Amino acid sequence: MSDKKIKLNVIFVCTGNTCRSPMAEFLFKDYLREKKRIGDFNVTSAGLEAGKGDVMTPQASEALEILGVKHNKERKARIFTVQMSLENDVMIGMTPEHAYRCDSPDAYSYVDLIGVPVADPYGRSVEVYLATAEQMRSGFDALLELCDQKLGKKRD
Repeated sequence: MSDKKIKLNVIFVCTGNTCRSPMAEFLFKDYLREKKRIGDFNVTSAGLEAGKGDVMTPQASEALEILGVKHNKERKARIFTVQMSLENDVMIGMTPEHAYRCDSPDAYSYVDLIGVPVADPYGRSVEVYLATAEQMRSGFDALLELCDQKLGKKRD
């Protein structure tokens, strides 16, 4: 076995990759830093119908700033591809439909983590985005548990 550390690749998936999935990406990275686990993961996000060149909504960026979460507000939206479904060990859709459209046995949705989907805050107030962020964060312990199971299998 090589000395290269085995990491788990996690991708968050929503529709446009301008609200929920990039927020989840930056929030989960922040969560992993707090847990001192960031080195075990590669975390990213994409949208099933992302527009080329789109950036995070101002409300998403502002919500992350209020929460003190490091992020790149100029980050460009990425469209989810078949290649991404092959490269990622865990795909987390905001809704069951997002997970289904990833077309992978390694795709899960927030319904699997917390029992409810994450509603789209697009066009709503910063307060709605903050509530969305808290809802996403509430699934991170369950997500980390799922990831640790996959990481154990990947390292075996």
